[in-house]
Amino acid sequence: MLPRLYKSDDIADAIMADFETAPIPELHKVMFRWVEKFTRRSWEMTPADIETLRDAGVEEAEIVDWAQVAALQTWWVMQADGGGIPLEGDAVTGTVVGHERDWYHAADAELTASAPSQPLAIRGASVDTLCWVETQHSDEFADQAQNARDRWGFVPNLFTAVSLKPDILPRHQLGLELLEAPHSTSLSARQHGMVRALTTSLNHAPYSRDTAREQLRRTGAPDDLFDKVTDDYTQHDWSPGDRAVLDFASKMAANAYKVWEADAQSFRDSGLDDEAYLEVLEVVSIQSSLDRLANSLGVVPDGQPILSG
Repeated sequence: MLPRLYKSDDIADAIMADFETAPIPELHKVMFRWVEKFTRRSWEMTPADIETLRDAGVEEAEIVDWAQVAALQTWWVMQADGGGIPLEGDAVTGTVVGHERDWYHAADAELTASAPSQPLAIRGASVDTLCWVETQHSDEFADQAQNARDRWGFVPNLFTAVSLKPDILPRHQLGLELLEAPHSTSLSARQHGMVRALTTSLNHAPYSRDTAREQLRRTGAPDDLFDKVTDDYTQHDWSPGDRAVLDFASKMAANAYKVWEADAQSFRDSGLDDEAYLEVLEVVSIQSSLDRLANSLGVVPDGQPILSG
């Protein structure tokens, strides 16, 4: 992609080696610094990071757009890195786990991208209350907000925080819906909830914490399980399957690019299958994308969990 953008392999190579010394505009370096922090340490984001973008001349809608692009890229790149998984169309095919899943294709089939809308808000309308960026109440956002309200009974603050660019909201809603429960019988609801709890803890994401806690509680798990998972799960005894799931989720959340075939084999050795491996892979990828998005925009946690029912 970089060679196409800059029309030069040399510039692309220089960016990959060290974008700070690459012969590119300062605005691009500002963008790369922000995206690097988003990717590596989103929990360290502060309002000052947003102000740096504004001072560089980045429009409010562009800031929201960058955050959403980075979040979506997190989703797909973590899936690809977490086991050598290429994307073919909308289906996920695992070269490591040798398995296909087509429910992404079915879920995505109803999504339609709309043209970017014009920002309507005045700067500062939502600062110090809901998030660090402006919000708006366009007709397009109102439609997406109603979809969320129909699903959960309220509009999550994360949705309002990205209302300047509502065209991507169907994918955020899809991600949240996919996180509510496992989509196979290979991973139990309790294990699924454990993965979500551990991931959001490792991402230091206060926005998702209460939702992850409530989801785990609804599985009938002991009240202290959330804390056992999130405080330091390595200090507790687990079944072979639980341990494999938590170890893989921890590695994925911290260093997805270091995942190898041995990680998939650890599932098989513990009695789990490839379907369970993919389930954990997807939960960590989606949860991390939403956690980073919320961290980067300073989204205030909702007053209730984002769960249906």
